[in-house]
Parts: sequence; C-alpha cells; structure tokens
Amino acid sequence: MSELSEGLDRIRPGDRVGPYRIVRGFKGRGGMARVFEAEVREKYRQAGLPRRLALKVAKPEHQAALTAEADFLSRFDHPNVVRIFPLPGYHRPVYAAREQFAFGWGWYYAMELLDGGSLERRIARRTTAPGVARRSSEDGICLSLLESLGIARQLARALEHIHERSVINLDVKPGNVLFRRRRFRYLRESVPQAVLCDFGISRDLDYAPRTDLLGMVTPEYMSPEQAMEKGRRRKPVDARSDVFSLGIVLYEMLTGKLPFEDVGLVIDPDCVPTPPSQLRPAIPQALEDVVMRALAKDPVARFQSASEMRSALERLPTPFDWKAFARRDLAAAATVAALIACLGIGGLGAVVVRNLVVSTPAPTAELPVATATSTPAPTPTAVPKTPTLVASPSATPISTSTPAPTSTPTRTPLPRTPTPKEDS
Repeated sequence: MSELSEGLDRIRPGDRVGPYRIVRGFKGRGGMARVFEAEVREKYRQAGLPRRLALKVAKPEHQAALTAEADFLSRFDHPNVVRIFPLPGYHRPVYAAREQFAFGWGWYYAMELLDGGSLERRIARRTTAPGVARRSSEDGICLSLLESLGIARQLARALEHIHERSVINLDVKPGNVLFRRRRFRYLRESVPQAVLCDFGISRDLDYAPRTDLLGMVTPEYMSPEQAMEKGRRRKPVDARSDVFSLGIVLYEMLTGKLPFEDVGLVIDPDCVPTPPSQLRPAIPQALEDVVMRALAKDPVARFQSASEMRSALERLPTPFDWKAFARRDLAAAATVAALIACLGIGGLGAVVVRNLVVSTPAPTAELPVATATSTPAPTPTAVPKTPTLVASPSATPISTSTPAPTSTPTRTPLPRTPTPKEDS
C-alpha cells in the first residue's frame, strides 16, 4: 500500500493525463487508487460536458478493479449515484483508458467533481490536530432526524437503482457518500443531495463474483455474510448485504455511534445492537423499527431489497424543516427591506416615484377640476328668467326678504313658486 501511495504521489499539478491536466490531488480517497481534480485541455473541450472533473487513477495491479468500476458506473444514471463521463477524443464512448505515468502504466477514468464534503466529515469526531477527523463510536456527531432520514432515503434509492442493474456495492459507508453542491443552496431544504461513490469492490451478480478484494472493505460496515464469505459458515452475498451496511450508516447518523465495535460482534448471531432510542430518546419508534430490521443478522429477517427499505423509510413522517423555513423567511424579509430602501433613499427608485407623482398627471386629481369648469353653475341672475316666475301678471310677487337660491355644485332645480288662482 505504501508503494501505491508513493507512486500516485508522483503525479503533480500540471501533469497531463490523456485529454486532461491535473489541478490538484485529494487525500484519503480510495484504497486502490487516488482521485485528482483535473481540467479538460482546451482542444478536447465539448459542449455539455464540464471543464473541471475528478480523475481516478489506479496502479497496474488494480487496473482490473478500476476498469470494472468504470463499467459499472457507465450503466448507472441516477442523481444519487456518481456520474462518469466518456473520455473525449474517441469515436465511440470510452470510459477508461491507460496512460504512461512516472511510475509506469496506469488506468484512469473521469467522473463528476463533488465538492460538497462527505458524510464521514459530518459525523466524525474532530481531534485537536487541525483538519484531522478520527472515527469514534463513543463521541461521534449525530445528525438531525430530518437529515438522517433524508440521506438514508437517497441512499436507499441509489442502492435500488444499482441493484436493478445487477450490481451490489458492498462498501456502503460514510466515506463513500459525498454531497453535491447545488446552486441557491441557502434557499433549499436542509437535507443535502447525497451521492454514492466508489464501486471498486462492487460485484455483478450476473457473472462470477469478485472475492479477491475482500481486504479493501471497511470491517465496521460489513454484513455478517460478507465477513464470513471465506469462512466455514459461508453464506451467499447479495443485495441484502448493502441493506445491512445502509442500516449501520443510518444507525450512526442517528446516534453518533457504531452498532458494532468490530467484526467479531458483526458475525456473532447473539450480539444485538443497543436500540437507537436508548441512546437518543427523540428517535420515533417507527424509525427505530426500520433500523433494527435492516441490522438483522439473518438476511431472511432483513428487508429483502433496497426497494423495500426505501418504501419503509418513505412511509415515515418527515420532520418539519424549521431551518429552511427560517432561512426563506429571512431571505424574504431581506428582499423586502432592500426594495423599501431602494425606493426610499434616492437612486432609481426615487426617480421612478418622482416621475409617477410629479411628472405624470394623476387622473383622480383632474376629475374635480374638470367637472367644475366644464359644467356652468347656475347664477342668481338666471333665476328671474324662469318662465313660471315672471310670465303670469296675476302672480303674487316674490318677497324680496327671501333670498333667491344661490348656485350649488349640483344641478338641483329651483322650487317653483305656486301661482294663486284669481277669485271668480
């Protein structure tokens, strides 16, 4: 393993690997290979493909595992499974190629660059050394019920997808779960988008199983049948092994602890993990039942498929996302405050308001003026011209002590003075 690390460490930023140029290397990713951030060289850039991606490089002794992994990834098309890209410069889709490195020939493939962190970093205990995380089942960090349930649902969907294509992962663990960085993530839900990576020891159930890479798996996340695969009590390994590993990951997200401390406890049929609610009373009973069923030592007692476990997880009530609700409320309040400030303190908003109020005549302000000027109001001089008041010589004169009605804003007709009839 040290020879492998030393050989891969000789790859430096700026080195060319086929159509790519190395930007930097990532540490601690993959036991049989190493992952680098790379950019597509200008002459090989294609529309619709990213310019920055992740390049996985393996030593010659592990090239069979890397080419098999590239073949598995080329079958998948799911948002919760890492995406592989065809290598540019070929007339047909090619997903893995050989390249001459400083240490010799090595195989590589290109996949999407996931820079949102890993699940391992979220639940690992921090040590005093800066930037160093150490796995610990005693004082690990547990996630919220919302995040734990949301990530477990996504991983169950990913396993369901790969199982439908006759592939079992056999290495489901927090270190192989990365997060995809999304735009406007501040306004999105609190559950990140989880992506299942690393299919280096995966198997195709339709062909002869690969059992020579058992030592590369992390023992704490193995299923009992996977741990006893080479022993006397050998059991077949199938999709239910991934269900068991997902149960361990879910248990750790909820409690911050591993259900089994070592492989001996994993294969012991009498060892039952502590129920999660005893470590965290807020865990609902229905969620605990799902976890304990996934961790059953006998594969028959587990969920018989990832699809069955996904259905059980999706039937559970989803906790309310208070953090996302508060963030969206805060963003809405900030937007309203910015609009008010823009309209109230000079600038374009003030110009718009000034044009609306001053330059543009308001129709409601003109209406009373137009009515007053266009419609002549009756005047006192118009009153004697009324025929009923002056035409009859026998009419009784109107008393001068009573003033004639003045003009009013309405067209109310003046009352007629009754004309007394002559005595016969």
